[in-house]
Amino acid sequence: MHHIQGIFRWLYELGNGLAKAMYLHLLWILFTLLGLGVLGVIPATTALFSIAHQTMDKKREAPIFQSFFNMYKKSFIKSNVLGLLLAAVGVFLRFDLTISKNIIQSYPLHLFLLIIIFLYGLIALYFFPVFVRYELKGWQYFKQAFLISLARPFETIAILICLLLLYILLSYIPILFFYCGSSLIVFPIMWFAYRAFLAVEDSKQLKLKEKPQHN
Repeated sequence: MHHIQGIFRWLYELGNGLAKAMYLHLLWILFTLLGLGVLGVIPATTALFSIAHQTMDKKREAPIFQSFFNMYKKSFIKSNVLGLLLAAVGVFLRFDLTISKNIIQSYPLHLFLLIIIFLYGLIALYFFPVFVRYELKGWQYFKQAFLISLARPFETIAILICLLLLYILLSYIPILFFYCGSSLIVFPIMWFAYRAFLAVEDSKQLKLKEKPQHN
């Protein structure tokens, strides 16, 4: 009897989790479109990471739509400025890599660019989690994202493995992205990043000021 109850409880939690993932993905799409795509995707992603953070930091639970909308509105300018800057650097590095590979063809330069791109990727992995948890100034978000990625290599590697597995999963079942793709990507990243934050804060490796929550 207890086993049956356990199975039903597990199925209920699974169904509830899937419904929440689909709802959040729908909100992410709608608010991305609300910002006309380019200006909407970064604050919508920020809001989704904020919900994921609240889910893990259970004392901060708030109504999903209200919390999503408030974070989207509050972070619209700041997240766009920093996010578009980060994206521009990524495009620039990709362009440089293409030139190095096809035109310059210098192995040392190509290797150097690959190292820079890898370090850039570490910053990109933690940018949104750091943004929704801490109150920092401008470039400090990039600095802290980089430092945390190095301070907690296990969580960083775990995030990379999760993203690889998700890439494989979505390659075989692409329709999943249509229904809950953004949630599938954001929650694993936030789950490991959250544990990295707790470990860093407990060990006092980095002095960080937690962002006040606005529900």
